[in-house]
Amino acid sequence: MTPPGQSALGAAEQGRVLRSAGTVGAITLLSRVSGYARDMIFAYLFGTGLAADAFVAAFRLPNMLRRLVGEGNVSAAFVPVFEHEARDREKNDLWKLADSFHTHIVIFATGLTILGIAAAPWIVRNLLVPGFADRPGAWDLTTGLARITFPYLIFIAAAAVLMAVLNANDRFAAPAFTPVLFNLTLITVGLAFRNTSHPVHAWAAAAVVGGLLQWAFQVPFAWRLGMRFRWRLNLGDPALRKIGALMVPGVFGVGVTQINILVGQYLASGLAQGSIASLYLAGRLTELTLGVFAISVATVVLPLMSRQAAAGRPQQMLDTMNFALRQVTFITLPAAVGLIILRTPMVTVLFQRGMFDTSSTEMTTAALWGYSIGLVGFAGVRIVAPGFFTLRDTRTPVAVGAVAMVVNIVGCLVLMRYLGHAGIALASSLAAYVNLALLLWLLRRRVGPLGGRRLLASVARLSLAATIMGWVIYGLADLWWPVGDASFLWQASVLAGLILVGVVTYIAAAVVLRAPELSEMRTMVTHRSAESVEAGLDPSVSSTDEEVDEE
Repeated sequence: MTPPGQSALGAAEQGRVLRSAGTVGAITLLSRVSGYARDMIFAYLFGTGLAADAFVAAFRLPNMLRRLVGEGNVSAAFVPVFEHEARDREKNDLWKLADSFHTHIVIFATGLTILGIAAAPWIVRNLLVPGFADRPGAWDLTTGLARITFPYLIFIAAAAVLMAVLNANDRFAAPAFTPVLFNLTLITVGLAFRNTSHPVHAWAAAAVVGGLLQWAFQVPFAWRLGMRFRWRLNLGDPALRKIGALMVPGVFGVGVTQINILVGQYLASGLAQGSIASLYLAGRLTELTLGVFAISVATVVLPLMSRQAAAGRPQQMLDTMNFALRQVTFITLPAAVGLIILRTPMVTVLFQRGMFDTSSTEMTTAALWGYSIGLVGFAGVRIVAPGFFTLRDTRTPVAVGAVAMVVNIVGCLVLMRYLGHAGIALASSLAAYVNLALLLWLLRRRVGPLGGRRLLASVARLSLAATIMGWVIYGLADLWWPVGDASFLWQASVLAGLILVGVVTYIAAAVVLRAPELSEMRTMVTHRSAESVEAGLDPSVSSTDEEVDEE
């Protein structure tokens, strides 16, 4: 019997989404922590000197190309087509498609790498760091590091294909863990070569090795599923052409995101010193919540919604999306309130030491306020956009993203006059809500009702619960937060206590308000046995295998 407040989406499917998202979220949290440690080691080794500037500039281009030919763009194009083809193709033929896609991505990334290495001097001088002209040796160092780091693109693009293959088969843990390997590689090599004559070159080479490990780690998992990594050139495959056609709009979509980032950085460069750094650090804090939960849920629901769309079950697909939206709102709404109210304690504990003084804290907290307001919008876009991907439509999210980009640029120009760099962060948040609203409206027109009344009712209940939590931690923060020369341990303890009180208060308020999201989450944890009998799961997979591969 379906528990009260539970949608038409099956209990086992809901449980699978939440448990898989929890697994991905936990591993993503580990990745974020290791990334924070990597950044600390980088700062320890290179500070903000020439070597640091040169590496960041050199690595930016292969890293940007990674976003164009890898990561979410590959999954968004591959997973829906793979799920559709899985209904008609024999297994061996299906894995030939995966091998062929892997081959073509590697060839394309290799071509870009060769071009990038050959054109590195021109790229560095004219596109990346033309301002390095006044710094002796800077262009040469940056060019050398760019040539070292460019092969990273080949391995990370290949790794993105394996991530898409594993996600399409409901294997989420291994792909989510790979960034940890990248971070640990850089940390290990950086410390091992810290006393050599060219530690930054070792750091650059470590980035390439880290990319290789991200690919190699996933190979055994893909092999177990049926992929054989044979060299296949088969541009005549209609499914392969469909994947390519879906990737092209995705490239432009990523380009829109990169333009937003560049516009914000460009405008911030004309403001007070430290504006760019404070926006970056504030963004890192908001990305923590997005990465640990919202992106994790989006990663998990894409294959499920793709199967439902391919099976001709649009209503179940919408139920899945509605469920995912309500769950990410359940997490991100109180997180946004907490970040806004506790922004000063958080930034102080995490960053305020060394050259990061109280004025740096003030600038970063201002940016954090602007970004936190948009947290629910950022998360919602991550959930709704896959609704179009499952329909093999990547053009609509790109077009909507372009509209949001215009809103972001106009918002930046207007708000920065009154709020400085915080206006840039706030404009990004407003653009996210415009993006989300347009996506929901267009999806409803195309597919049908999205369960909007239920979603709005949930948002209203959760908003009230988050408001109650906010008033409690606001009052306690005013009483508890240390001033003066309080030790780091004391500050961290008080911050942890405030967060704990906030979590308990929010959950208690959700219970009193009878928020179904809380009961859904609790029900899913206690109904593990139901998942083996639900449609869409492979009954031949033993519980032991599932533990190893997914959890």
